Amino acid sequence: MSSSRFLTLALAAALGCAMARVEAAPPNKCVVNGTVTYQQGPCASGQIRKQPTLEELNAAEKQRRAAAVATKIEQAPPVPSPAPAVAVRAGDFRCDGRQYCSQMKSCAEAKYFLLSCSGVKMDGDHNGVPCEKQWCAR
Repeated sequence: MSSSRFLTLALAAALGCAMARVEAAPPNKCVVNGTVTYQQGPCASGQIRKQPTLEELNAAEKQRRAAAVATKIEQAPPVPSPAPAVAVRAGDFRCDGRQYCSQMKSCAEAKYFLLSCSGVKMDGDHNGVPCEKQWCAR
């Protein structure tokens, strides 16, 4: 092989390897006056883009937060009304470690435990009425 031909092939191979390592950005499809063009950079805009001021950015953020709070308020479940007062005498029952409705003998006993004892598990929907299925059905 002649030296000039070898040099040409070596140069082409080196150029090919260098080009393979360079990753080109995907082209942008731009439409200007009805004509479609493809270019490496962003498409030219017919409008001059104005950078927002700090006040405009703050006002937009306040509006976004106010809208988020309003959405949360609309989606919040209604607050249940407190359970009616229970006429239970403290001497009738005592906290003895029972926690579940299946361990109660009456609605009054369940209400006493819910109001007076810690660790009870008798008000699954947290509306202040214990054992609704077993004892305190409305």
